[in-house]
Amino acid sequence: MSTVLTPTNPSSPAEVVGGSDDLLTEILSYIPVIPLLRFKSTSKQWNTIISHRTFSLLHTSSHLHSPSSGLFFHQHHHSLYPLYDFISFTSSSSHRPTFFSLLKSCTFDILQSCNGLFLCSFNLSIFVCNPTTNQETRIDLPVHVTETDDFLFRGFNLGFDPARSPYYQVLCVWASKIEDNAYLIDLYSSETQQWRREVIDVFRVPFDVEFDHRVYWEGRVYWLSHTETTIFFDFDKECVESLALPKAIEGDYIERFRYFGESCGHLHLIEIRTNSVDEFDVLELNRKNKTEWVVKYRVNLDVLGRGFETEMFQDHSDRFWRGLRLYAFSILAVVRENVGDDEDDDSALVLSIPGKVISYNLRTKVSKLLCNVVDESDRLFPFRGYNAFQFTESIYCV
Repeated sequence: MSTVLTPTNPSSPAEVVGGSDDLLTEILSYIPVIPLLRFKSTSKQWNTIISHRTFSLLHTSSHLHSPSSGLFFHQHHHSLYPLYDFISFTSSSSHRPTFFSLLKSCTFDILQSCNGLFLCSFNLSIFVCNPTTNQETRIDLPVHVTETDDFLFRGFNLGFDPARSPYYQVLCVWASKIEDNAYLIDLYSSETQQWRREVIDVFRVPFDVEFDHRVYWEGRVYWLSHTETTIFFDFDKECVESLALPKAIEGDYIERFRYFGESCGHLHLIEIRTNSVDEFDVLELNRKNKTEWVVKYRVNLDVLGRGFETEMFQDHSDRFWRGLRLYAFSILAVVRENVGDDEDDDSALVLSIPGKVISYNLRTKVSKLLCNVVDESDRLFPFRGYNAFQFTESIYCV
């Protein structure tokens, strides 16, 4: 008598995935941030995985150097309290992160954007915030604030790169009241949740280094200077070193550098002598040697301004009745599309012109309107580039 064997029903792919936290974690780590946050309501299992700190680090590392999805910027930089607006690069201008509501409800001031995190100040306190999830951590001020009058506060700086460390650091710069151009640094780590005082000896800097205009890039915080040398702090070596800036363009200056910022792992610098010059270069610091500035893009303002001539072009005559064109704009951001050097990507300049914010595609050389804004009295400089902060979506737990 023969025996008939009935095969068991194999598990469906969904059951296989749902039965393995490791497999589900791997799949979810590739999901973009906004859909991922919606998936938390799918089940208790999914919510637990997505909310876990270990997963947040895995996901953040997997999406490091993602393109910015928007820009926070000062709507009125002359006002007593910071007033921000938000531009979305991925959807309609009416779509704003919930963090925007927080900025509207209190006098938060954004100091720095760094790989998905914001460093903010509020009522003499500093916070590290994740503007995607609205998480925030208050950091007590370093001891110098209350225990000594020998130093004057000069600025806070945020350093965060999940590819290097799962923890962020906050750097505080102090200026000596006794010695000219003498400074020291305190360093905070989210790992220990404590400040380390005077991590390096007192150091000296060029007279015009702007400690409140900072950019984090490749494990270093760089500060802006309008001379031909600036400085940076290396978090790994815990030391201050100098960096040569491009040789100055000849001529008189209103302000030498109009933009200094990072996008998708690229550090950019833009020098513009006056607002009557019709072109400028977007410089990039060589990522291999970190010393050489190279021309990445050349921008012609007559081309950039096509379609926005009324707002951007201001034609005059000089005292000899020669034609003179002034260009009314400020650079808010250089937004790169990826971490590589692909010349065919859709990287863009984001600029403010009187009454509008526009973007200029550096590949197609076409400008488009991003949003209308309230005009300001200073038509030549309606916004300042370092009063704009790129928003990158992240689920990192602060």
